[in-house]
Amino acid sequence: MTEGGPSPVEGTKGERFAVLSGGPEVTEREERLAATGAALETSGRGAAARQHVLLIISATLMAGGLAAILLGWLGASRTIRIEAQVPYLISGGLLGVALATIGAITFFAHWLTVLIAEVRGVREDHRELMQLLRQRDEESPPKPRRARASGTRSGGAPRG
Repeated sequence: MTEGGPSPVEGTKGERFAVLSGGPEVTEREERLAATGAALETSGRGAAARQHVLLIISATLMAGGLAAILLGWLGASRTIRIEAQVPYLISGGLLGVALATIGAITFFAHWLTVLIAEVRGVREDHRELMQLLRQRDEESPPKPRRARASGTRSGGAPRG
């Protein structure tokens, strides 16, 4: 470090570690955490909108690709000369296939986004259920089990 430059405690890097050398009070940090958590919670609602955007984009791309293929076929079908059909094949066919493929990949991304969101929801439900089960186990003492006699069946009749 040069003289006059920021010391390790000052500046932007030092601000991140200010909590180690005093920093803001616990209540202030908790308020900041709650405000940031609330902002994240409301931004999570936008995830559904982003999922729909992917669905709309994929549908538009696939429909545009199919339309380009159809227009290319219509243009190429009007002539029997190969050299006149090539531009239609290139502009309509290849562009249509590319658009339809990109649309299909985007639809796949949408499907994965929905799948991941569902898995996260199930995982959160599982965590809550496990926490409730642990609390129930901690609150109630275990019940003693009755031992079965080794020489009897479940009906009580002796084996043999």
